Amino acid sequence: MYQIYLLDIDNTLLDFDAAEEQGFIKMIQSYDLEYHDEMLSHYKKMNRHLWDLLEQEKIGREELLNTRFHEFFRLYDMEINGEEAEGRYRGHLGNNSDLIPGARETLIKLNERGKHLYTASNGVYTTQIQRLKNAGIFHLFEGMFISEQVGYEKPSLHFFQHCFKNIPNFEKDKTIMVGDSISSDIQGAVGAGIDSCLFSRSPEPLPTAATHTIHDITELLNF
Repeated sequence: MYQIYLLDIDNTLLDFDAAEEQGFIKMIQSYDLEYHDEMLSHYKKMNRHLWDLLEQEKIGREELLNTRFHEFFRLYDMEINGEEAEGRYRGHLGNNSDLIPGARETLIKLNERGKHLYTASNGVYTTQIQRLKNAGIFHLFEGMFISEQVGYEKPSLHFFQHCFKNIPNFEKDKTIMVGDSISSDIQGAVGAGIDSCLFSRSPEPLPTAATHTIHDITELLNF
């Protein structure tokens, strides 16, 4: 049915939760702080709020990346350079490329079937490329659409229009967006007029406008 697959990276192909936790802990320890679990919880809450604002185009990417750790460390009465902390974190994050179970095998089989695979991800271009290469799946894609390079964040229609314009022989009715985020992946696909597939690792049903919902990435082979 589908010939063109736009695939989110974080928590769809690569285990971002694991990478985030490990990168965050190493960054905290680099400032000679003792790590506690509540630190990650505080950071995730603050970071999610900032990404929501970014997706709503209420703040810019540079503001998010260069201030999130500055604001986080202020919770612990520390004044640090947010841009420097971001660099430390980014370095650790890029070195972690744990795959979602079944992701590599699914991409290989889709390739063997002649499907056209593209990443469609929010994030920092160099970090995402490094992680894909480290995971050994970079070569399985025909193109990379990553928000820093595209200039727009999902769910912006401009992000998807950029993808469409840069896919050879693009056909909207043969294209599907696959991702774990209802707000960016699914809503973005709906706004762009293409089918979507929500990848949810939770067995609980979620209210979503997705065309399909899967709980195992290998289920993509059924489409």
